Parts: sequence; C-alpha cells; structure tokens
Amino acid sequence: MAVFSENQSRQLYVANSVVTGSTEVTNQSAAGATKIKETADGKEFFFAHKGASDDGLQRSDLVNKCNIMDIRATAAADMLHTMKKVEVELDSNVSATPIVGQDYILNVTIKNYIALGYDSQKVKFGAAKAFNNVASDLYKSLAISLAKNFAKEPVKLLKITLKGDANNTEITNRTKVADLTAITATGIVLEEVEQPWRLGVAKVEYVNFEAQPTTIYANNMDQVWGVVTDVTAANTNKLPNSKIVADMEYFYHKNRGDIYGNQGWPVNIDTAYMVNPSDANGYSMLDIHFFYESNSHNVGHSEKTITLVGDKTVLDSFVNELESTILSGYNVTIKKSANW
Repeated sequence: MAVFSENQSRQLYVANSVVTGSTEVTNQSAAGATKIKETADGKEFFFAHKGASDDGLQRSDLVNKCNIMDIRATAAADMLHTMKKVEVELDSNVSATPIVGQDYILNVTIKNYIALGYDSQKVKFGAAKAFNNVASDLYKSLAISLAKNFAKEPVKLLKITLKGDANNTEITNRTKVADLTAITATGIVLEEVEQPWRLGVAKVEYVNFEAQPTTIYANNMDQVWGVVTDVTAANTNKLPNSKIVADMEYFYHKNRGDIYGNQGWPVNIDTAYMVNPSDANGYSMLDIHFFYESNSHNVGHSEKTITLVGDKTVLDSFVNELESTILSGYNVTIKKSANW
C-alpha cells in the first residue's frame, strides 16, 4: 500500500465546490461543499466541509493566523507524470547499416523491479543476427525478439513500437516480420506502461528502465552498436495524480478515525471516499502547514497540515480569499506552482 509522510497530523479534504456569503455548509449541502470561516475574534480560521455521507458535516482544525509556517498551492498540471520514452538507433559513428553476420543485442534493465534498492533489477533482452545491411529489417527483428521476452512477465512493463511507423503499431509476442512489411523502421521505441493499482493495496508505481545496446565487432574492435535517445520530455502520454490522491485520502483518513482501512476484508468497515481515481484531469492541492501552541507547560509547537484537493478553479477561490481577506495584514506568502 502507499505510505505518505506527515508531521504529527495531516487532514485531507476533497473540495468540490465553494460556499460563500451568508450560505452555510449543512448536511443538505452537496458532498465536497467547503467554506472558509473565521473565528469571532478574527485570530483563527477553519474550513467547514461536507463529507461523502449523510452525517458528513465536518470542521477542520483551527488555524492560528500567527502560527502559519507555509502555504503552497500546486496545480494538477504540475503533478503530471510523463511516461518515460526512449528511442534506440544504430550508431552512425560505428556503422549506419547493420554489419552482416553480427549479433545485435539490446538489453533493457528494469530498476527497482521488486524493491526500492539498487540491487533489485530485472534484465530483459532482444537479440537478432544481421542477415543483410537493411537497418529496418534489423529493427523489426530486434523489436519482436524483445517483445517475446517481455511477454513472459506477469505484468506488462513496456510498450514496444518502431520509429518511422505512422500508425504506432505495437510490437507484441505474436507479431511477425511479415506483418510489418509496409513499415520502414528507423529505430525502436520503448515506452513505460501504466502499472496495476488498487486503492490501499497496490500503490502507483512507475517503470524505471534503461535501454543498453551491447557491442559488435566493427572497425577492428568491439564497439557499442547503438545510441539511446531519451525523448520523455516530448512525450504527450502523461498520467494524472488522481490515483495517488485517492491513496492519500485513504491514508490520511486514518487521522480521522478510519484506522483499519481494508484490514480484515471482507469483514471490514467500508468508508465512503470522495476522490475519483479515474479523473483524467487530476487534482490540484492547497497545503496549509501550521502549528498549535498552548500556554504554561504546553508551549511546544505541534505541527499540523490541512490539505484541500480539488479542481484548480475551486481551490483558487480559497487562495484568493486567503490573500485578499483572511490573511490580509499578515506576513504570509502563498507559494504557487508554475501552472497555478
């Protein structure tokens, strides 16, 4: 399961809508209705929130305006994960075309395969002998060989395609060279695949891989036959943070009494969660980090965090209200991410 950090306590609320003016958040409000309010003396503020259930009327902890340590607003667009993608081609400095008779091997190392340690690795490879000096034929044979080796894995790790293929045809263990006659390949493309996820059980994982061409005998010496170009930055295939935020909601609900989660399933207590893990846009976040300090012997700083997640437009209303009204006159700067 996903495990997140917290400093003594962190409460997460899903804000689906903003309640303003004289309207109050009640049990009749829609789930996720949220309103920021001040105490009578104006020294503290809190959030009134309607949870998922009929009795889900909630109030956040009191935030003393003088005890705010940090406020950050992070847009969902700044938390997208771009799928890793690389291209493998022949190194023209060695030989721009395949050298007939040479064995071309492409190793792919999956790092952190089972555990987070550097020693937890899985190596798969594709191998093809050059029967002619046509680069396209070599790329096709190598890609098919690599796909057959990866097909033995219990979970799909990479998507294998050919550079130069306008249709972006995926190479699988069932693909044959005869199926690719219409394609003139100029390289092999490897891209990570989204991994299986289950709320509170299997956390979001990314495929950390490296492609490594081996050596051939060329120019009277052993030389690495290929070059690997990382094209991740240009990849338009991105994953939103929705599943991660769903795990965060599941984890931080333990600070609100849901300490068992799915433990003992199917004999467990079901909790109504509000994050949609399938949301294609992801969730923006507003983090308010502060501390509680009492009198006499209880003067130690008890640090806490309130996190609101939701659509950027909704959270921006709270940011504007904090800046213009709630924290006006206080030396508090809300740090905003690049796309806020």
